[in-house]
Amino acid sequence: MKNKQKQLKQYVMLAIGCLLSYGTYSQSPSLYSLEESIQIALDQNQQVSNSQLDIQSAEYSIKEVKSALMPTIDIHSQYQYYMKLPAQYAPASAFGGPEDQYTKLSLNMPQTTMAHVQLTQNLFNKQVFIGMQAADAAREVSLHQATLTQENIIYHVTATYYSIQVLNDNLLRLEENIVNVEKAVEISESLKVNELVSDNVHNRLLISLENLRNQYENQKLSQQKNITFLKYLMNLDMQDSLQVTPFAYNEALSQPSLTEISQRPDIQLQQAQIKLSEFDKQSIVAKYYPVLTGSLSYGYTSFYDGFSPTKQINGDWINSSYFGLSLKIPVFDGFQKHHQIRQKELAIQKNNNTLTMMKSNARKEVEDAASNYVANRNLVVSNKKSLDLAEALFNTVQSEYANGLTTLTEFINAQNELSDARTNYSAALLNMKLAELALKKANGTLVTQL
Repeated sequence: MKNKQKQLKQYVMLAIGCLLSYGTYSQSPSLYSLEESIQIALDQNQQVSNSQLDIQSAEYSIKEVKSALMPTIDIHSQYQYYMKLPAQYAPASAFGGPEDQYTKLSLNMPQTTMAHVQLTQNLFNKQVFIGMQAADAAREVSLHQATLTQENIIYHVTATYYSIQVLNDNLLRLEENIVNVEKAVEISESLKVNELVSDNVHNRLLISLENLRNQYENQKLSQQKNITFLKYLMNLDMQDSLQVTPFAYNEALSQPSLTEISQRPDIQLQQAQIKLSEFDKQSIVAKYYPVLTGSLSYGYTSFYDGFSPTKQINGDWINSSYFGLSLKIPVFDGFQKHHQIRQKELAIQKNNNTLTMMKSNARKEVEDAASNYVANRNLVVSNKKSLDLAEALFNTVQSEYANGLTTLTEFINAQNELSDARTNYSAALLNMKLAELALKKANGTLVTQL
C-alpha cells in the first residue's frame, strides 16, 4: 500500500514537472531589442499595413488603366414581340395606285429575335496612355507615403524604447538610493534610541526616504505608460510581458551623419504628388485629341409572324457581320477643358510653392537638430562628470556617517545631491538620444539607418 502511494506521488510530481516545463518552454520571450521592436512594429502595425494596402491598390489601378488597351468582347441578345405592329404611310403610286394618295402599311414582323457578338478595340486614345503614366505616378506616391508612415513608426518606437531604457536605469538608481537611505534610517533609529540624535533629525531622514519612494512610484508609472504605448505601436496584446535591453552607454555619444534633405520621405512625397498633378493636367489636354475606335460584329436575326420564341420564318436565321471604325474629334466644349487646365496649373504652382517651403523648413530643421544634438551631447558629458563627483562624495559621506564622523544633515545633503545628479544625467542622456533621433529624421536617414 505504501509503495503504491509512493508511486502515485512520484507520478503526480512528474506530471507537475512536465506541466511547468511546458509552460516555461511555451512562454514567448519578453525581452525585445530595439531592432526587434522596430521590425515587429513594421510587420504588425495597422498603419503600416494600410500603407501597404494602398500600394497594392495602386498596382491594381495600373492594371485597370492598361486594360483599356485590351479589346472588349460583348454578347448582345434581344427578343421583341409587337402586340400591335407599328405602321407608316407610303405613296400609293409606288404600288400602282393613284397619285397624291398614301397607303398605310407595315414592314415589320410581330416577333424579332437577335443575338450578336461585338469586339471593340481602342486604336488611338491619348487619355489612356496618359492614364497609364498617371497610375505609375500614383503608385510612386503610395510608396513614398508608405515610407513616411514607416519613418513615423520607427521614430515613435525608438523614442519610446529610449524612454523605457532611461526610466529603467533611473529606477535602478532610485532603488539603490532608497536602500542607502533605509540603511541610514536604521542607523538613525539606533542613534535615536541611545539619544544621540533628536527626533527632528530622524524625522527629516524619514521625509527624505518618503520623497524618494514617491519619486520612484512616479517614475514607475511613467515607465508603465511608455511600455503600454510601445505595445500599442508593436500591436502586441496588452497582457503580454515586454522588457527592453539595458541602455548601452558606450554607444550614447555616437555621431549621426549629415546628408542631403532630398532623401527625406516628405520631400520625395511632395515631388511625387507634383508629378501626379502634372499627369492630371496632361490627361485633360489629351481630351483635345481625337479618339479612334475599331469594332467587329457578328450575329444572327430571325423573324416570325406570331408569338413563338422558338420559331422562325422558313426556319431561317439571317446572318450579319460588319467591321467599323469610329472617329471622335472634339471641336468645341464651351471652354470647359481650358478652365480645367488652368485649375490644374494653379494647383501645380501651389504644390511647387509648398515644396519650396518644405525644403527651406527642412534645412532649418537639420540646422536646429544638429545644434540641439551638439548641445545635448555636451550636457551628457557635463552631467556625467557631475554624477561621478556626486557618487564619490556620497560614498565618502556615507562611510563617514556610518562611523560617526559627519552629521546627518551632511549625509542627507550628499544623498540629495546624488539624487539630483542622477536625475539630471538620465534626463540629459534621454534628451541626447532623442536629439540624435530627431537629427536622423531631419536628414531623412531614419529609415535607411535602422
